[in-house]
Amino acid sequence: MDDASRFRPGWADLAAAVPGGVGVHADGGFVHVSPELAAAVGIEADALVGEHWRSLFPSTEADRIETEAVPPARNGTDWTGEVSLDGGTPADLTLSTTERGALVWLVEAYPTRTDGWDGERAGGRDGPPADERQSPPGGGGVRPATGPGPADPSGPWSDPWEGRRFVENVVDALDDVLYVVDEDGTLVFWNEALRERFGYSEAELAALDPADFLVPAESDEVPEDPAAFVDVPDRHNVVNLVTKEGESIPHELHGSTYTDPETGARYRVGIGRDITGRLQRERALKRQRDELATLDGINEVLLATVRELVGTASQGGVERRVCERLVASDRYRFAWVGERELDGDQVVPRVTAGEGDGYLDSVTHTIDGDERGTSDEPVGAALRTGEIQVADAVAPDFEHRAVARERDFESVAAVPLRSEGTVYGVLVVYAAREGAFTPRERDGFDVLGRTVGTVIHAARSRELLFADAVVELEFRVDGGVLVPVAAEADCELELEGYVPSGEAWVVYCAVDGAPPDDVAAAAGADPRVERARTVTAADGGRVELLAGEASLLHAVEAAGATVRTVVAGPDGADLVIEAPVDADVRDLIGTVQETFPDLALVARRERDREVTTVGRPGGLLDALTGRQREALEAAYRAGYFAWPRESTAEEVAASLGLAAPTLHGHLRKAQRTILAALLDD
Repeated sequence: MDDASRFRPGWADLAAAVPGGVGVHADGGFVHVSPELAAAVGIEADALVGEHWRSLFPSTEADRIETEAVPPARNGTDWTGEVSLDGGTPADLTLSTTERGALVWLVEAYPTRTDGWDGERAGGRDGPPADERQSPPGGGGVRPATGPGPADPSGPWSDPWEGRRFVENVVDALDDVLYVVDEDGTLVFWNEALRERFGYSEAELAALDPADFLVPAESDEVPEDPAAFVDVPDRHNVVNLVTKEGESIPHELHGSTYTDPETGARYRVGIGRDITGRLQRERALKRQRDELATLDGINEVLLATVRELVGTASQGGVERRVCERLVASDRYRFAWVGERELDGDQVVPRVTAGEGDGYLDSVTHTIDGDERGTSDEPVGAALRTGEIQVADAVAPDFEHRAVARERDFESVAAVPLRSEGTVYGVLVVYAAREGAFTPRERDGFDVLGRTVGTVIHAARSRELLFADAVVELEFRVDGGVLVPVAAEADCELELEGYVPSGEAWVVYCAVDGAPPDDVAAAAGADPRVERARTVTAADGGRVELLAGEASLLHAVEAAGATVRTVVAGPDGADLVIEAPVDADVRDLIGTVQETFPDLALVARRERDREVTTVGRPGGLLDALTGRQREALEAAYRAGYFAWPRESTAEEVAASLGLAAPTLHGHLRKAQRTILAALLDD
């Protein structure tokens, strides 16, 4: 381990030269405390000598360490874990025991950094200036061999050779590597950690040049003249040390010059700490800080976008504002909204914003693919699956890699614009950084996609509600829910109204040509009808159906249109869909026929609406909430307000999936609002 004939230091001085958060605890108190350890707890090193180790920690933390860490260390097993020092500073602790039973405390404190350090020191490899570092002063917190001894005169420092063995045990207990180099550049002392970590035998270490531990690029850390190396100023270096097997391990080196008081020989005493874990933690913290900063910026963009969307009346205006808002930040270069073309599988743009001139003319996006989507075509996959898709444009299999990289597009996210199961289009965003769309960022865009989808749905519904002119689309269909029921009961059914009830629809139909009870029985036997009941039993009465698979109503409502009339008989059904006159009729027809392929367009006509104020802004129904209006309409359609009543409150509530008291609350609030508008001055 050493050449005693050549290296005869004062062993207490060698212990004091060991830097870092080191404490040696024997006979009930510290016999050595390094300045770094003292600084971490804010107590002078001299003041800690003789104190119990519990003084380093809060009482509850000390109790935990005494239970979890001390017993295994006493039994010869090093204990490593995270602790909290007195004052709240987090730290890593390695606790071990020497042959004489002294506890060796190796503490690496990690106070919160504010300089954004990611593993490279602010002052270069040599670290901050000397006046900003803590160098161990002569003697440090150790009892010097020539000065006052410990309280126990028989302690380890009373006899130099006993002290030597004690310090040897201490340095061998350290997890850090410790070495001593003489003026000839020869290793004359090292601890067990150095031998075990780098895989050399004792004989091999004695023959090694210190430069052999460094990678070639860092070999200039060792001066050509070994004597000059001994005199290198005390400093912290972050270098990569190489094991015998060629593995590179980052170490923080700290060294100082020691002069033998008897011979005058000078030595380099150094310690190396493996900082692999620390660098990983620092970089992880930096990534987290960068990610949080990015997420804050995204949230700011999203919130501002949502605020603007609330006041935007049209679908085109909604989509345009989203794209403009996104590219106005410095995070995204290009954004566009697309939709599936009516008669094909390609995705065509509706609006664009940003630095993408000519890009969409150079590429083709399709919705072909399996249900999982593909890494090279996120746009089509997002439309097809209704799930957000991301990809790196730098990936070799990215379909439009060359064109994208010409415009500095490194990442792309395709966000479906959806509401209640309907996808209205896809928002495609490009960023100039690889891996830009982290899981947290994707969550933010997912919220944006749902919000935009909801606003688009509301905009389409508003356009229909307040339109002065509408377009009527008349269709003929042989299937659906009502046609089989009409055929079974041999009658004609006419739609009188419908109200959403969660994922299902409550449908009211007038019956002509059969007892309503027979119609309810026939409808109840259809697996697509969750519940059926008779509202009015007389011939020419009314039935109520709870249809769980009324996908046509979903598709039409999602498109911003409404089913105006349906007349179903044994041979088929005629229905009329009403949409705003300026609606995209081709898109509406394509959406409806995609859901119901058997639907055949019979006629298209435009008409002016009758002037009414009931449903317009400021009208009687404008002040009602959506739930109040649904409850009021369901009660009216079910004959709750008829005399005698055709349905009880319990029956109406059941159709909407509500409790009866809840229904009564909605109805009373709706009635009071309407009556106040009519009767108050």
